[in-house]
Amino acid sequence: MWLSSMRLRGFGTALILVALLASTSGCMGLIAARETVESLREEPYESLKNQKIEVSHEFVQLLPLNEFTNISTFVVDDQTAEIRIYFRARISFSDTIPADNTTRYVRATLTDSAGNVQWEQDVSETATPLEQQLLPNPEFELGEWDLEVRARGIGETTVGFISDDFDIIVTVTNTCIQYPLVDDCF
Repeated sequence: MWLSSMRLRGFGTALILVALLASTSGCMGLIAARETVESLREEPYESLKNQKIEVSHEFVQLLPLNEFTNISTFVVDDQTAEIRIYFRARISFSDTIPADNTTRYVRATLTDSAGNVQWEQDVSETATPLEQQLLPNPEFELGEWDLEVRARGIGETTVGFISDDFDIIVTVTNTCIQYPLVDDCF
């Protein structure tokens, strides 16, 4: 009796040992190892991801006055938290020679997906750097937004004395989930 009790106890121990060894090898072992590693990983957290749309141009000829045009499109979704616009224009000698806004100018318009103008600039003289922030009120119009730029200016590259140029940078900030040890934010 005592011997048969020992056999059952030994058999039970062996059975448990075989089950443990089987669960830590092969595919079953990978699952257990992955779960262990996942339990050690830090929790994901909310972060911010910036997307920049930049339109810059320097005019390099005196005549003819050609118009520069550009339309850049970006998507605004329910993750968009803020849109910042940086604008700078330099029109040579605009502080001494009056401009008529038909020969030398920078015209920029930011339009939402519903066709509403959210931001615009129309300058024919040097504009010091301006930065404007757009916040959801209560939310942004979802969809594709357009940054349209039309500009005309003059410049020369021989001496570099005359040079009209501009920079427009639109920064779209989206919220996202950042997972530890992963570079991309989702």
